[in-house]
Amino acid sequence: MGPRLMDADERHRLMEEGRRAFNRGEFYESHEFWEEVWDVIDDPDRTWVQGMIQLATGLHKLQRDRPDVCRTLFAKALAKLADAPATLDGYDLGKLRTDATAVQAAVERGERPDPLAVKLIKAT
Repeated sequence: MGPRLMDADERHRLMEEGRRAFNRGEFYESHEFWEEVWDVIDDPDRTWVQGMIQLATGLHKLQRDRPDVCRTLFAKALAKLADAPATLDGYDLGKLRTDATAVQAAVERGERPDPLAVKLIKAT
């Protein structure tokens, strides 16, 4: 069987379900939605969605008092998102990067930032 194809409506639905879960603090669930998209797309979008997945997983680990794992995942995620456009699929990746960078800096200082401080908003 060949690779699974995904139409634009299905991609939009999964990305949006992931965004909603992410913004509710359901980071594991958001990662699951986005992974379905990641499985079938090509670079460069694939790399950027992987960065989003790694941020979600890092925040999931932060919720479970694993700042060490969060720090590692955020470093990988932010590297993948460094050259991402300001928006992807109508979402503001610039703000996502800014929020994640602030959380990463707080973790580096030994603080315990609120994982819900990182939001994925629709681009305006």
